[in-house]
Amino acid sequence: MSNRNYRNHRNYKNHRGRPNNRNRTERRVPLSVGKRSSNLTVVPRRNEPIERAIKRFIKKCKKMKIIELYRERTDYYEKPSVARRKKAIRRKRAIQKANKANANR
Repeated sequence: MSNRNYRNHRNYKNHRGRPNNRNRTERRVPLSVGKRSSNLTVVPRRNEPIERAIKRFIKKCKKMKIIELYRERTDYYEKPSVARRKKAIRRKRAIQKANKANANR
């Protein structure tokens, strides 16, 4: 590789003299045209099936608890079994937190 080509190589440095850290698979995403932009975005990778991209999107939604927050804020009917399960989980976490606090003393 000649000296000129080496400087123009994508991983060498950008025009401000800093190293270019972008991956090959990373692409720039255009700004959304809608009223509000979302914090949750999934850009399909090169040669990635759309089903896998959708699966990654659903995983991110679950991790950020987007659907749970929506259901809490709206008038959403919650089945008694789901309410009991949530209550048990809250109780279990409270006990674990209390045990952890007592262990640190």
